[in-house]
Amino acid sequence: MTIHTVTFAALALLVCNTAPAADNAKAMKKLKAEDWTVPTLGMKMKLIPAGTFTMGSPTGEIERREDEVQHEVTISKPFYIGVYEVKQKEYYDLMLPDYDHESWVYSRGPIHDGCAFFYRAREHRSDFNDGHLLPDNPMECVTWAETQAFCQELTEREKKAGRLPKGYLFRVPTEAEWEYACRAGTTGPYNVKGERNDEEYLKSEAFINTFANVASGSTMPVGGKRRPNAWGLYDMHGNVYEWCHDWYAPYAEGKAPGSTSSPQADPIGPATGKKRVARGACLNGPAYRAPAGVSMRADGVITSIPFLRSASRYQFDPTIEFYGILGFRIVLAPDIRSDQ
Repeated sequence: MTIHTVTFAALALLVCNTAPAADNAKAMKKLKAEDWTVPTLGMKMKLIPAGTFTMGSPTGEIERREDEVQHEVTISKPFYIGVYEVKQKEYYDLMLPDYDHESWVYSRGPIHDGCAFFYRAREHRSDFNDGHLLPDNPMECVTWAETQAFCQELTEREKKAGRLPKGYLFRVPTEAEWEYACRAGTTGPYNVKGERNDEEYLKSEAFINTFANVASGSTMPVGGKRRPNAWGLYDMHGNVYEWCHDWYAPYAEGKAPGSTSSPQADPIGPATGKKRVARGACLNGPAYRAPAGVSMRADGVITSIPFLRSASRYQFDPTIEFYGILGFRIVLAPDIRSDQ
């Protein structure tokens, strides 16, 4: 199945399988509800259909890196993914339910109390105490293990309530699941309609407003930009990096475009490693950059946004706990815990 076939099949699946609200849980358990709001947290999720896509980037893509070799990947089963990155409120409600957020002062945290770095709004970077709370900003300053604890707690609660498809649980996405969901049928550098890198498109309001603000010096509320991708997902480009399941390594050999070998099916990365993959780029850019050796034009024309590409890969020590640029998004997907 080609990526073009997947795209049209996906649209048909999502249109045909929208269930009435009263039957939404039953439809979700059969992987037939287009939308699912997790009752425990009010977290919104979208159904992503199974399909095959080309993972990685072509050799001519702008700012391409050597670890992005293209190969075909099959996602064999549908899964749900968060419409947004996990919000601070969602994380705190589940993991810090008794924390006194309103009385918090910087002398106690926030990071040392298990809270985010961008915890309060502030006019000046040194003023941590007086601004309003940022419950709708993405959760960050979380280790990979803390994302696992969050997913396990949510899984246990929803399983007890009888609201999980058989063999499914909450977890962070595999790298392949993440890129597949990010692309939503696109094949260019970014997951937005119109994939050329010409100046007119890159400087257009429609393009820039698709992305989270990577030049603000702070995270922003999830979904703050006006356009999701074709599958209804926000902030897949920008705001915070998002932890994935996989240990980082060069891609294993798979089906290259135009070859006749079998594609990889549901890859989960190597069994061991030193760093975990994160995807999606973050707020601290540099956001806009001219091609190598060319200065940014005085008229402000944007010539590329290199670190936000769909194929861009990143790696972090899984124990790191003080990065305000590193968060996560979750999936409701087949159980792969035995493969960790």
